[in-house]
Amino acid sequence: MYKNLYLARIFTILFSFLSLQGFAAKITGTVLDAKDNSPIIGVVVIVKNTDKGAQTDVDGKFEINNIEDGTYEVLFSYIGYKKVLETVTVIKGKDVDLNIILKEEEKKTLKDVTVKATRNTHTENAVIMEMRKSNQIVSGISAQQIGKTMDRNAADVVKRVPGVTIMDDKFIMVRGLIDRYNTVWLNDMGAPSSEVDKKAFSFDVIPSGQIDRILVYKTAAPELPGDFAGGMVKIYTTSIPSTTSYSAGFQFSKREYSTGTPFNYNEPSKTDWLGYDDGKRSLPANLPNPEGIPEKNINKNDPNIQSISKSFNNDWAVKTKTTSPDMRFNFSAYNVFPVSKKVKIGNALAVNYTNTNTNYQIDRFEYSGDTTLGESYKDKTSVNNVSSAIMDNVAVGWGNNKIEFKNLYNQIGRSSLVDRYNTSPDSINMFNVTHDYGMAYESRAIYTTQLTGTHKSADDKRKYTWTLGYTDLFKNMPDLRRIRYVRSYADDDTMYATTIPSGSPDPVYGGGRVFSQLYEKTYVFNHQFSQKLRIKTFEFEVFAGNYIEYKGRAYALRQFGATLAASTPIAIKRQLTRLPVDQIFAEQNMGGTNQFKMEENTSDYDKYDAKNMLIASYLALKLNFFNDKLTVYGGVRNEYNTYTIHSYTNQVLMETKLPTNFILPSINVSYNITDKQLVRVAYGKTLNRPEFRENSPSYFYDMENRWGIYGAMFPTAFSDTLKVAQIHNVDARWEWYPSNSEMIQAGVFYKDIKDPIQQVILNPEGTNRSFTFANMERAVSYGLELDVRKSLSFVDDWFKTNVFSNLSLVGNAAFIKSEMRPIATILTDKSPMIGQSPYMYNAGLYYQNDSVGLQASVLYNVFGPRIAYLGQTKSNVGNIWELPFNSFDLIVSKKFFKYLTVSFGVQNLLDQKVRTAQDINADNKISTSFTDKANPDRLIMSYRPGRYYTIGVKVKI
Repeated sequence: MYKNLYLARIFTILFSFLSLQGFAAKITGTVLDAKDNSPIIGVVVIVKNTDKGAQTDVDGKFEINNIEDGTYEVLFSYIGYKKVLETVTVIKGKDVDLNIILKEEEKKTLKDVTVKATRNTHTENAVIMEMRKSNQIVSGISAQQIGKTMDRNAADVVKRVPGVTIMDDKFIMVRGLIDRYNTVWLNDMGAPSSEVDKKAFSFDVIPSGQIDRILVYKTAAPELPGDFAGGMVKIYTTSIPSTTSYSAGFQFSKREYSTGTPFNYNEPSKTDWLGYDDGKRSLPANLPNPEGIPEKNINKNDPNIQSISKSFNNDWAVKTKTTSPDMRFNFSAYNVFPVSKKVKIGNALAVNYTNTNTNYQIDRFEYSGDTTLGESYKDKTSVNNVSSAIMDNVAVGWGNNKIEFKNLYNQIGRSSLVDRYNTSPDSINMFNVTHDYGMAYESRAIYTTQLTGTHKSADDKRKYTWTLGYTDLFKNMPDLRRIRYVRSYADDDTMYATTIPSGSPDPVYGGGRVFSQLYEKTYVFNHQFSQKLRIKTFEFEVFAGNYIEYKGRAYALRQFGATLAASTPIAIKRQLTRLPVDQIFAEQNMGGTNQFKMEENTSDYDKYDAKNMLIASYLALKLNFFNDKLTVYGGVRNEYNTYTIHSYTNQVLMETKLPTNFILPSINVSYNITDKQLVRVAYGKTLNRPEFRENSPSYFYDMENRWGIYGAMFPTAFSDTLKVAQIHNVDARWEWYPSNSEMIQAGVFYKDIKDPIQQVILNPEGTNRSFTFANMERAVSYGLELDVRKSLSFVDDWFKTNVFSNLSLVGNAAFIKSEMRPIATILTDKSPMIGQSPYMYNAGLYYQNDSVGLQASVLYNVFGPRIAYLGQTKSNVGNIWELPFNSFDLIVSKKFFKYLTVSFGVQNLLDQKVRTAQDINADNKISTSFTDKANPDRLIMSYRPGRYYTIGVKVKI
């Protein structure tokens, strides 16, 4: 039923796509100031003796469509500049491109004039202007800059923003603070937490082609949500387009060490290629106890146990094929329909499809409190990822009003097969040799829709904006399978036998079957009113608004395992347990006397229901002093939040209700030193609330990473209800804008965090490694950020050449230090916060030559070592660290025949490894000299993702 609901939404979005228009010639171009080559906004462009015309946008660009063959005079006019008349000829429907330079007229006294133009938001210049005019400290990246990379989704894109890094290829970290300390909004409403085990928005669900721009707000403001400490990220998808255009693109990629190698997989369902399971992996329809009540768990004494055991999909066969190249497809159609001179309708449709395969060889190592190797494992992890996304945004604009209807549906499927060998048996102690299989499928479906409105008065002094939003998230993990085979050190491979128990089932290694589902629905209403006022000669602006969000989640997990009766004759037991994985659970071996029987091991903590109601209200003032040189923007935000979770532990109902009410003041001050330089200082109080899963009593064992995850309310040594963390933030930044397309920024920040929430290791060793969530006592974090976007044309002025005018440099760096004080029950010393890297660098050298249609870029990214999981150093349990990864990419694209672009790229040119290590001597530091006996720290996981080669073709008309 849920699948049909999402398919219906897909068709609804597709049918909402407006009819396509025919093609015609167009006149396009850019208008620049003669003084500094900066774009001029609002230039009136008229094709004389016709009714056609346009105005330049914030990039100085214009476009006039539907021009028939002929010779025309095009007039460019703007108050304060000399008019320019240009003659153009359109032949056989071919487009004409004009680049115009306007010179200022002699000084004249001019009256105030208001110029209105359609505002492009996706260009580099537009994003720089938005950052410059913002009331807060903000960093960003545009669709135009994204187009110069081979970034495929929002996760790839956002890591190029200063102070931002990505964990696990999808979770954001801002200023060294892990994903849980950052809030993500999709357009003008909160994005859902797509993960079961933590508070995190998965950035890989948004294809890069659907992004208009990404802004990262780093200081608090009354209109921004109070729940962030690192950054508040706004992802904007494409809105009403400025012109009609259509594009389609294909990409094929080859991954070194992966593509062309043997790929392990289970038999897929018929719809895996679309990113969801068709029911092949679902629980049997006639299974007893459909509610999953632990007291009614299925056991071997059930009179129908034979049919129940046979009813599961017992095809465990591991198939092998050659890993195919990765494939990506995208299509977009942007249409503008001028209904009249005052009314315009726009539609943006985008479809993206991705099908990729990775085949990694992963090495894992275990140590027993010192540098002596305990056990080591070699994983062959074969993963197929499928992502399909449809975006359809419709907007209508008239006068100073605009209403938009935005829809985004994303479906992601991940099938994986882990084939793991223990590679370090001990001949002295006769440690067992193990061979494990893990077979998993997981899908995520996210549908988000928003109806938004913007309304301005004719004099632009009054503005009202509103948003109604709904998000539906469905995460499905059907039939996670796990099994272990064991033999003694002296035996050969024919002696491998499963560890299926005769007593209680073992869902982790005893032929385990796990089924879980998560449903989450979010409803949002957000609105803001602003009014510019004047008292005599003093002008100021008042802002007021509300944000109301209701979120409900239902999570349930059921787990089963195979058992074999203790009374089974030894000969039959040996025969059954030594069958290979593709035969062991065949129908003839299930359900009967002296055969495998499926039993349920679902616990009462494997299910919870939760809801959260947030009501926020705010009031703000914007004041200008000294002829607008000094701007003060500040106010107060009140957030009343009620958090409720309903669950069981040890058959005892736990209904936790946590109401909180916080007053959050903030102030942002900026001073314009010159027309191109300014400084900002800011203070704000923010929060960090626990997520549903973190505060739940749930437990889940992740075989792929070999650890268990406990919710904070699960009975452990640190069991407690998580408190809301409170943060005081202080920022300062100097900004210089040499031109409209260039900027240089340098800033510092300081954060004081009370009750920070961290992930703490409970058990550090082997199969039993686990962690949970806990509040620490306090933490501080402070650092320096630098950001540069600069054209290199000035080098031509030095050497009187024409070589560097097409080159630009984009670079940023962050240097951060943090210190956290633990609570008494966490037996650890002061340490850096989880996820805090001491340094992060991004650099990009871009070449763009529009005259020959050639574009190239060289990109570099690295982060410093950071703690992934907090140890207990006083108990000799060291932190687990993620080690630096140096990413070096090269991309080249060439435009042919006006409409065709061919691109080629290589990512990870340095062939870096992904590595994690453990601080064995528990000194809160990590050393990477792992072969040095004097260094007690040791590598615990390593694999080489390989170089990644991509060729793409894009057609745009």
